[in-house]
Amino acid sequence: MSLSANFQLIRKGESHQKFELHADFEIPGDGITAIFGPSGSGKTSLLRSIAGLEKQIKGWIRFKEETWQTSDSFLPSHKRRIGYVFQTKNLFPHLTSEQNIQFAIQRRASAEQSLDPESIFSQLGIDSLRDKLPNQLSGGEQQLVAIARAILSNPRLLLMDEPLSSLDKSRQKDLLKTIKNINEVFSIPILYVTHSINEVLEIADHLMVIKNGIIVTNKPLMTALTEFSTNNTLWPDIGAVIEATVVNRDAKYGLSEVEFQGGSLRVANALLEIGSKVRLSILARDISIAYTKQEDTSILNKVEAEVIEILEDNNPAFQQILLSAKTTKFRALVTRKSVDILGLEAGQTVWMQIKSVAINN
Repeated sequence: MSLSANFQLIRKGESHQKFELHADFEIPGDGITAIFGPSGSGKTSLLRSIAGLEKQIKGWIRFKEETWQTSDSFLPSHKRRIGYVFQTKNLFPHLTSEQNIQFAIQRRASAEQSLDPESIFSQLGIDSLRDKLPNQLSGGEQQLVAIARAILSNPRLLLMDEPLSSLDKSRQKDLLKTIKNINEVFSIPILYVTHSINEVLEIADHLMVIKNGIIVTNKPLMTALTEFSTNNTLWPDIGAVIEATVVNRDAKYGLSEVEFQGGSLRVANALLEIGSKVRLSILARDISIAYTKQEDTSILNKVEAEVIEILEDNNPAFQQILLSAKTTKFRALVTRKSVDILGLEAGQTVWMQIKSVAINN
């Protein structure tokens, strides 16, 4: 069961320049699909087309067993059962937060009451906002209410267009966890538009990348991240993204040990639950290389790997070293001089050294 489409959208923008979106894709009908790309690439236009807000598209859109749009038929937005969180908060200005949310609850089918308003209020931390009008709320608070309203409409598909743009950093991280939890607990598939690679790494299961109105990547996230060509084009700073399992905690030193396909790492977080799954990201510049496993060093993490390829970097002082630890791919950014001193070549076995403080989770 999936969301699939093949359509073209052509229109003139505010500057009267023609914009074209060519969409031909199939993505999972569950989990979280991140739609990633720079501003103006077509992310919002794609979301609006799926929502039924761009009637002029030429082609078709299908969701699971339903056909939403063809050249001969059009299912209006309210019948697609979509929840939409816009970049702008889009609340009814004359209604309180509670009334905005009740409006969505009253419009959903009476037989479908699977979502509990109180649990959503609690997860989003908006209990204290119930009696306030939108003009009494900050931009971030308005967005939280808008998200609650979209979720409580009990949608079959939730569309989110850069929902964190008006939130501060601490609220952003909390809300990302909440969005992931909503997907897992209530099984609502989510299409999540962003231009932030950190948000993609935090919550996405599947990745769709748009450049200049064309979908250039459409793959499971970890598959896309292990392809060096895609990785290098989209986020050249990333050295690795790893899915791992927490196997040990060291409260004395504030560390947790995680295992992944290729080895183990110690990360600077003693609050991770043993047995839980975590996603780690490492920058290419935080990976150094040695021929032997160094013991007289402050660096705790050493992972054995094979050099796959050596590539030129945009900075002529550096080279990119592509490595593989079993099935896990890494990229290290090393000075050209270091490459020459070590005599690095494809096929060699080396040890990667990664500081615990350099691993984000």
